[in-house]
Amino acid sequence: MKIAIYARVSTDGQAEIECNSCETQESKIRSYISSQDKMEIHKIYKDEGYTGANTERPALQEMLGDIQQGKINVVMSYKIDRLTRSPKDFYQLIEVFE
Repeated sequence: MKIAIYARVSTDGQAEIECNSCETQESKIRSYISSQDKMEIHKIYKDEGYTGANTERPALQEMLGDIQQGKINVVMSYKIDRLTRSPKDFYQLIEVFE
């Protein structure tokens, strides 16, 4: 199973807080993946300094393209709000993920 890790922080202030940094988000997800069988990280996608209010983020768009090309089976994010803060965008992302 090929896993994509997605991490995002919207401001430099958030990134400076240890529990919110992209590195911390990635570390927690990596820890979970390492405890599972047959999971392989395809790529880590990080958007630092981008709002979750829309999907116009470089790493998110790259990840969505990789999903559509069949390179990824599963997307993991530390929290749903790291993917998006918009319910409308969330449902559109679910359509792509399925």
